[in-house]
Amino acid sequence: MTEVDQVTALCERLGAPRAQAKVMALQLIKRADQIAAERSIPRAEAMRGLLEMVMKGRAGEVPARFAGEGTTGESSTRAS
Repeated sequence: MTEVDQVTALCERLGAPRAQAKVMALQLIKRADQIAAERSIPRAEAMRGLLEMVMKGRAGEVPARFAGEGTTGESSTRAS
């Protein structure tokens, strides 16, 4: 089983239709390669981080590094 097949199967188990799961898998693999090169980290570490983010997103969780970004819970304009 190739890496594409493995990641596609994971995306399918998370609920994506087969065609979409394959597109997602290819995008994740490409992004893992980019992150590994940008950060000079092992490719497996980059993929692990992406897959953890996918799993948290599927569970409705916000990864810690994104928590609180862009949302304050308050409106920026208030009536006086």
